[in-house]
Amino acid sequence: MVAVQEQPSCDFTLIIDGSETVITEGVFKSRDGIAKITSPGNLQVSRFRSIHVRGNNTGSVSFDRCTSICVEGVREISITRCKQAQIEQSGNILINSCKELKVNGAGDLRVTRCKFTHLVSCGNVMINRCKMLTVDWTGSVCVTRCKTAQLSRCGGVRIDRCRSADVFSCSNVSVLRGKVNYVSEMQGEQVVMGVKVNYASELPEQQVAMGEKVNNASELPEQQFEMGVKVVE
Repeated sequence: MVAVQEQPSCDFTLIIDGSETVITEGVFKSRDGIAKITSPGNLQVSRFRSIHVRGNNTGSVSFDRCTSICVEGVREISITRCKQAQIEQSGNILINSCKELKVNGAGDLRVTRCKFTHLVSCGNVMINRCKMLTVDWTGSVCVTRCKTAQLSRCGGVRIDRCRSADVFSCSNVSVLRGKVNYVSEMQGEQVVMGVKVNYASELPEQQVAMGEKVNNASELPEQQFEMGVKVVE
């Protein structure tokens, strides 16, 4: 006798104006939006002013042109042209055009064109065109064209075209065209290419300016950075 393993259900709970509706198939319409199951486990949501979607850690949800959304417990999430989004304990996320984004617990994340982004406990993160960004407890982070950013307790960090960024307790940091303040509990190496970087740690303070590393109040031999290469004299 062969045991048959039951597949987890792909029900979604929609919370609209305080009322809960469970949707497994078909279409749900309200006065200002539509939610429909396009295939088993796939939900499409569009044009809601405010909606809360709760899953059971399966399925995928795509949002289009919503004002305010909240999502929790969904395996895959795609958001396009939504003003505010709050995501809790979900899987991989793809964001295209969002005004304000808050994520607490997620898999890999890719964000394009979001003004204010706050990420906590995510996997690998890619951010393109953000006005203000804060990231904490994530995997590797790649930031492109950001005005201000604050990154803490991340894996490898790559920053390109960022006006001002603060990096705390991350591993290796690669900077291309930007200004970065880097603070680490343990002194590590950086890759710096033609940028101004202020470097501080629990060890004697060190600075990198215009490709040259200067040790202040240190008994270690003077070291220099030239064209992204660390040279010990």
